[in-house]
Amino acid sequence: MENNNPSWLKFLLTKIFYKNFFYSICFVVILILSVLIFLRFYTRHDKLIELPDLYSMDIYEADSVLKSYSLNYVVMDSVFNLEMPSLSVIDQNPKAGSFVKENRRIYLTIISKKKKEVQLPNLVDLTLRRAISKLKSIGLSAGNLSFVPDMAKNVVLEQSVNGIEVESGTFLIVGSKVDLVIGNGLSDVMVNLPNLNGLTKEDAEILLQMNSINLGLVLYNDNVTDSSTAVIYRQRPTASENKMINLGRNVDIYLKSPDANDEE
Repeated sequence: MENNNPSWLKFLLTKIFYKNFFYSICFVVILILSVLIFLRFYTRHDKLIELPDLYSMDIYEADSVLKSYSLNYVVMDSVFNLEMPSLSVIDQNPKAGSFVKENRRIYLTIISKKKKEVQLPNLVDLTLRRAISKLKSIGLSAGNLSFVPDMAKNVVLEQSVNGIEVESGTFLIVGSKVDLVIGNGLSDVMVNLPNLNGLTKEDAEILLQMNSINLGLVLYNDNVTDSSTAVIYRQRPTASENKMINLGRNVDIYLKSPDANDEE
């Protein structure tokens, strides 16, 4: 039987084979390059858009800006924030400066239009540390802290917002600051304790304030019909036993009708 292998080997060495082989390779290369060029054009690979910074923009302004760049957006979340206007952008994904393609969807987080409210707890008589912790737990914070002489050291005496005293149970917007008046302990400074016997409550309060002393408990006898005319017949501590007392200390007073003869 005749062996044909030599004839095939001779064909592989002919110019016709090399010519066809060269044309085949060229065809494959041209085909691959054509596909790559088509994909590059179809996907707009060379037309990337640098994403603008939308932070603090109103959502309507952000909408106009993104449309001008042929981009879309989706509001993914809304959060509460007192420092920024409602419906303003607080976060974006991808971040500003990123390069994206046309019609890319940008995910936005905006400030909620409706502010969340919480009830103010009763902070009076709580320690400063506990009051701050309680405010923080419900989304509020301590604002201005004022310290006044009082035997209840580091204890909340008053709570207010924007200079107005507010009661517990009042609804406040999340993030509001609550100002607190804190007892600073009794001062080491000593002042003269005036004798208040025979004075009305109003006159006694003025006299105590002039001496940097606080008015404490105010107790009326049963026979008092008009508190404005009632007079003091007893005070605690007494002026006879305490010539000097600490600055800021409280003085309790007992009042009776001016025409009453009984004293306690």
